[in-house]
Amino acid sequence: MRKDFLKYEDALALKELGFDEPCFGGYLRDTKELWIGYVESQGGEQFNRDYHITAPIYQQAFRFFREKYNMLPTIYSNASGWCFEYHDNEGGTHRYDSGYTGDCEMSGAFTSYEKAELACLKKLIEICTNSNTKV
Repeated sequence: MRKDFLKYEDALALKELGFDEPCFGGYLRDTKELWIGYVESQGGEQFNRDYHITAPIYQQAFRFFREKYNMLPTIYSNASGWCFEYHDNEGGTHRYDSGYTGDCEMSGAFTSYEKAELACLKKLIEICTNSNTKV
């Protein structure tokens, strides 16, 4: 089950981008240890603000990018392996494709779904962190 939660660094990056949802896990700030159990949003009670970073699951993270940043990510397979791309959530304009940018492990693809999913998440974080356009 632990593999379903974002790593500490990615959870912290999402918080800095505005993620503020209740989660079923959180990281203790001092040890960065994953604690599984209901954790309020960052704006919740004092204990959670001071001692936890909420740990979203991948589904929550991708929903956050869809709803807050208008980014619709997709993980897909082709003959070479696993790739990712994203489009605008409304209108469907293609914005990014991992297969054409050198982000992949081999031959324009990743060796597993999980590696493509993690690379996609990191790319979305990077794009939003470096962009001033927030929805």
